[in-house]
Amino acid sequence: MNNVFDIKRFGKYFAYDLRRAKNNYGISLLVMGLMPVAFFLIAQFINLISGNGFSQMPEPVGFIAIFVTIVVVILGAGTKIYGSITEKRAGSDYLMLPASTLEKWLSMVLIVCIVLPVILFALLIATDFLMNLIFPIAYGERIFGLGLGAELTEMLDAEGISFNFPAIMFLSWCENILIFTLGAICFKKAKVAKTLLCMMAFSMIISPLMVLIFGRTNIDTDWLMERFNDADSIINTINWALSILYTLVIGGLLAGLYFRLRTLKH
Repeated sequence: MNNVFDIKRFGKYFAYDLRRAKNNYGISLLVMGLMPVAFFLIAQFINLISGNGFSQMPEPVGFIAIFVTIVVVILGAGTKIYGSITEKRAGSDYLMLPASTLEKWLSMVLIVCIVLPVILFALLIATDFLMNLIFPIAYGERIFGLGLGAELTEMLDAEGISFNFPAIMFLSWCENILIFTLGAICFKKAKVAKTLLCMMAFSMIISPLMVLIFGRTNIDTDWLMERFNDADSIINTINWALSILYTLVIGGLLAGLYFRLRTLKH
């Protein structure tokens, strides 16, 4: 059992992996956490050159800043933190680390799925709060808050619609970050571009299957209403479909990461 998983050895390796992640991506993550500030300055610069002076930032700008931040981190974090293990020297050093494949895999999953989003969202929340505090009029209302997903869930619950948005957002993060992390340790060059190409190829395979199964490439509300009697049945079906989809996709990605680490050679 000690050859597969040892809690003390894993603790030491996880601490090392955290330091490695900080060295490889710490500054980049800090910059991304300050992205609302950059978008605020850009918006104010545009206001000044257009003659509107120092005025309130348009509300969509803040949401765009957060969306861009999350997308950029998902695309680049896996490559920056773990992409070097496909190189001969760095990969050989990685293989020589005193930890089992399971421990390396678990550490990788914890960092990209738990540690990374916690730090990123903490930075975004802190930045959003400070900007609202310093520039209450020019910055406007807070855009990002800890209760955002919970508020959406409560609002939908009041309407009789039961969606767990915090869970959906977390699972969506895991799904996307695992895709690009897997691409980072599979491809030696152009990791993000090749991962995107693989996603496009996968979509091209899935679309014909959707047509064969459902007779269409997309499933919308009208299609669901034709096949179910009430809204509750539609919501239950969507919840079950999302649960199955996330289980299969995330489970497959986790298995792919483990298999890649298991077969990594230099």
